[in-house]
Amino acid sequence: MSVSSSGTGTAPSRVADPFAPEGVDFHPVSSRLATARLLGAGIGNAVAVIGFAVPAVLWSPWLWIGSAFFLITGLCEMLLIPRQVRAMGYALTEDHLLWRKGVMFRSLSVIPYGRMQLVDTSQGPVGARLGIAEVKLHTASASTDATINGLPAQEAEHLRQILADRGEDRMAGL
Repeated sequence: MSVSSSGTGTAPSRVADPFAPEGVDFHPVSSRLATARLLGAGIGNAVAVIGFAVPAVLWSPWLWIGSAFFLITGLCEMLLIPRQVRAMGYALTEDHLLWRKGVMFRSLSVIPYGRMQLVDTSQGPVGARLGIAEVKLHTASASTDATINGLPAQEAEHLRQILADRGEDRMAGL
């Protein structure tokens, strides 16, 4: 006779992950968001490395420490940014939009459709080049606003339309 570690004869119940609710399928953002973020971080770090390297050659070798710092920061970002993008996702439930993000510091935002006041789609020059856009949600409370970035442009527009329709339907009942 096998007995579980709890001594009750039944398997211990598994604690549910609060960032992956049961029965909810999250849609991931585009992996092209990682490219956009890596591009921005790479340019910033390259400017900083050069900004420290030139004075290090001209004046003080101690300034190589600054170059090394930003070089190491860039390498860490190359590892972390793709993982951050893979952790992002949204889900549409009957009454709420769920938006999760984060690797080390995870968060799950639950935005009721009836609280949405404005749903906006935007795209910058890098996003246009990569074919990605973002959907911004504005609610009555600034703390519950959300931005879902890195969606393929067609999906972003489709999501904006769905959210606007569901928001109008829920607002009519208030």
